[in-house]
Amino acid sequence: MKKLIDFEIYGLLPVPGGFFFIKPNYLPNGQVRGDFYAYEAAGDSITPITKWVYFKAKFGGAYKEITSQMKDYVSCECGVLVGGEAVVLYPDGDFGVFNARGVATFTGTLKYHDETVNCVAPDGRNFWGVVPALNSIICYSIDDKRVQMRIGSQESTAFDNPVSIVRYGDRLFISNEGSRKVRIISLLDYAVSDYLKFEEPIKRFFIADGKEFVQLESGVYQL
Repeated sequence: MKKLIDFEIYGLLPVPGGFFFIKPNYLPNGQVRGDFYAYEAAGDSITPITKWVYFKAKFGGAYKEITSQMKDYVSCECGVLVGGEAVVLYPDGDFGVFNARGVATFTGTLKYHDETVNCVAPDGRNFWGVVPALNSIICYSIDDKRVQMRIGSQESTAFDNPVSIVRYGDRLFISNEGSRKVRIISLLDYAVSDYLKFEEPIKRFFIADGKEFVQLESGVYQL
């Protein structure tokens, strides 16, 4: 593995060709300013970007309208679905859906059996998320406003404190902090299999520019 980042970052955002991130800049007056950067895999380089470039990549074309309504743009997850809706989900369960013009069409709380759901992995008009407390993966429909499917359970060993999920084609990649594994769900038959195992807790796995990346407790690496 090649270590790319070993300093504190927030808001890691996979994008075509690499990823964006926010680095906290601690000012002498005690305030903290977020500086925005892009890592380009092809050139193995880190360059500064504007917050608007970051926002557009995260929230879609209506990013100005969406961010003007948000309490916090760093801690939330966002995915853009077929049809242009942006789904925004916070760690505490706050949940919002914005149409392609940035108008909020739904706001509320998303929980599954009273437990918070994390992550937004778009899949057509649905999205996949993780429920860490229940060792489960769920598929949520924004049209039906309900969970359509659950994989795993609190008693199951399929997932162990899953903390992030991403979809590539007909496969879901789930990062499990407890088992330190990336596991795969095939969307063809919903079979679960191991993919990667690490020596420390994993936060996120993703693919960009044909390369695989992982965020561990000690930093961000290219595999």
